[in-house]
Amino acid sequence: MDWGINSVFMKKSNQQSLLTYWTTRYLMTLLIGLLVIAIVSALWIRKTTVENRLKLTHVVAQEVADRIVTSEGKILIAPVLKDVVEERSKFLQLDQPPLTYVIDTEGNVLSDKDNFRHPSKPQLQRIPPSFLKEREMEINLEGNTDEKAFSISEPIKAGDDIIGYVVMITLEKNLAKVQHEYRLLAIMLISLALLGWFVIYYLSRKLSAPISEVAQAARQVSEGNYEIDIKHKAKEEEIHELVASFKQMAEKLQNLEQMRSELLAGVTHDLKTPVTSISGLIQAVKDEVVSEEEAKEFLDISLKEVDRLQKMIGDLLDFNSFSAGAIPIRKERVNITELIEEITEQWQKTQVDHTFDFTLEVPNEPVHTYVDPLRIQQILINLFNNGKQALDGEEKRLTVRLLEKSDIVQIEVEDTGSGIPEKERSLIFERFFRGENKKLKVRGLGLGLPFSRMLAKAHGGDLLLKESSSKGTIFLVEFPLVKSNW
Repeated sequence: MDWGINSVFMKKSNQQSLLTYWTTRYLMTLLIGLLVIAIVSALWIRKTTVENRLKLTHVVAQEVADRIVTSEGKILIAPVLKDVVEERSKFLQLDQPPLTYVIDTEGNVLSDKDNFRHPSKPQLQRIPPSFLKEREMEINLEGNTDEKAFSISEPIKAGDDIIGYVVMITLEKNLAKVQHEYRLLAIMLISLALLGWFVIYYLSRKLSAPISEVAQAARQVSEGNYEIDIKHKAKEEEIHELVASFKQMAEKLQNLEQMRSELLAGVTHDLKTPVTSISGLIQAVKDEVVSEEEAKEFLDISLKEVDRLQKMIGDLLDFNSFSAGAIPIRKERVNITELIEEITEQWQKTQVDHTFDFTLEVPNEPVHTYVDPLRIQQILINLFNNGKQALDGEEKRLTVRLLEKSDIVQIEVEDTGSGIPEKERSLIFERFFRGENKKLKVRGLGLGLPFSRMLAKAHGGDLLLKESSSKGTIFLVEFPLVKSNW
C-alpha cells in the first residue's frame, strides 16, 4: 500500500519540472514569434528602403537634368557631372552609382562613354521612347545573369518644353542593401528574446517554488507525517488559496488520523467487552459454579449481550454497505403523517422503560411525499434511541413534530437532556465518533448519526443538528415535498 502511495510522487523519466517545462516552451514560442517578426520586419525594411532610395534617386536625376541645360535651352554634358552622380550615390549609400543616361526626346543616348555610366555595364545607344513614359518601372538587365533593377526618369526642360530625359538604372540588390537597420533589428530581437526568457524564467521560478513546497508536503503527508510547514507566502490569490487549503487539509487529516486511532481503540473495546462478558458468563455456567437460577440469569444476560453485539456488528455492516452504494433506496408514495404515527407507536411498544413522556405533533391534514418507509424508520428510531439516552433530570420528555413547509417536509426530534457539548457539535456526524458522556453510559460504534444522515441525503434531504443547550437538543430531518393531485 505504501508503495502505491509513494509511486504517485516518483518522478518518471519523461517528466519535467514546472520551471523547465514552461521556460523551454515559452522560449520556443518566443523564438518562433521573434523569427516571424524578424522576417516581416526585414521585408518591410527592404521595401521601405527601396522606396526611399528611389525617391532620392529622382531628386538626383532632377539635379542632373537642371545642370545640363544651358541658358540657350540646349543640353551640355559637363565631365564634372559624373562626380556629382558619384557623390550623390555615396549619400544614397549605394555600393555602385546608378547607370545614368541622358537621352533626347527620340530616345537617342547623348551621354558618351566617359560620362556617368559604370564601366562594367554596356553602353546603350538608344532607349525606346515608350520606355520614357513611365517615371519609374521595374526592369531586368541582361548580362551573364538577368538582374532585377529599377529605372527612373526625369525630364530635361528648357522653359516649358521637354528637350530630353535623364534616366537612372539601379540594381535592386544595391537599393535594398542595408546593414545598419538589420543590425539594429537583430540587436533589438536578441535583446527581446533574452529579456523575455529572463522574465518567464523568473516568473516560472516564483510560481513553481510554492508548488514544489506543496508537492514536498504532499509527499510527507503520504508517508504519514502531517507536521508540515510551508514557509512560502504567495501573493497570487490562486497560489495562496492552494497553500492555505493544503495546510487546512493536512491539519484535518492529522485530526482525523488521531481521531481514527482513538475511535479504533474505542470500537475495539466496545466489541471486546460483550465478548468477554459472554465468555465469562458461559464459562461459569459450564463449570457449574453457580446455582440453577443464577445459571438461567447468566444465560439471559449472555443472550442480551449477544443481541447487543449483533446490533453493533449490523450497524457496522450496514454503514459500510451503504457507503459502498450497496443498499438501495426504494422510494414510494406514502402518507408521511401515518408513517410517523406507525413508527412512533411501534417504537414505544418496544421500550421497557416508560418513565418519560412522549409527544407526537402532526398536521391535521395528511402530508404526502416520496420516501423509502424502511429507511425513514431507521432514521427516526436512531433519533428516538439517542434522544431517550440523553434524557436526564426530573422532566424527561421526548417530542416529535412533523412540519410542512412550502417545498420541504421537516421532522423535529426534541429531547430534554443536558445537551451536546459545544466542542463536540461539529463532530457528531463523523463516523465512529462518540461523545465523552455517551460512551460512558451506552455501548455503540458511533455510526448511528452518520448512517442516518447518509440515508437522509440519499432521499435528497439532510439530517441536521438544529440546536442544543443545557435544556435539550433538537435534531431536524428534511425531505423534499412532492406535491401532486392524488
